[in-house]
Amino acid sequence: MKQQRPSPHPRAPAPSAGEGVLNPETAYEGLSFEGHDFSGQSAALVAISRSTLTRVNLSGTRLPRLGLADVRMEACDLANAVWEKAHLDRTRLEGCRMVGLNLAGTLLKQVVAEGCNASFANFTSVSCKEVRFLDCNLRGCSFQEADLRGVVFRGSDLGEAHLSFARLDHADLRGARIKGVQVRIEDLKGVIVDPEQAAYLAGLMGLRIVV
Repeated sequence: MKQQRPSPHPRAPAPSAGEGVLNPETAYEGLSFEGHDFSGQSAALVAISRSTLTRVNLSGTRLPRLGLADVRMEACDLANAVWEKAHLDRTRLEGCRMVGLNLAGTLLKQVVAEGCNASFANFTSVSCKEVRFLDCNLRGCSFQEADLRGVVFRGSDLGEAHLSFARLDHADLRGARIKGVQVRIEDLKGVIVDPEQAAYLAGLMGLRIVV
């Protein structure tokens, strides 16, 4: 009979708002975090699943390889957090402050961000599957070398965002503000745009549209 190995992510109860401590290599499941302050903390391999986070302060945290699954985040502060190589699955973020958030190398699967301020966030080399940014501020973000195939940016502001070397096939930019976006012409193959955006991008290519 084989001996079972201990789980690398032991389950733990939710920290109280007073404690405000996230333990490394720990799984939090089926919990409700409200008003907790985890700002500035560092903990590797934290996993949170089937949970709701409301007005939680995670600003400045360093949570490498964070795992979020079936998580809802409402009005949370993620500013300047470093979550490199995280895995966000079936996660929804609503009205969150994500300014300067570092998600480089992260896998985003079935993720929805709505009404979030993610200006100057780092999405370099992220891999996206069924991802939607709805009415988000994405100004100055880096999406360089990211896999954005099929991503929806409806109503979002991509001004001055960097999309160079990103994979944009079937990415849907309709309704997004793209003036000042930094992108190579060859990266635009297969992207979905509306007529106004098409005219703007044509101008970037040096084309003149005469009606």
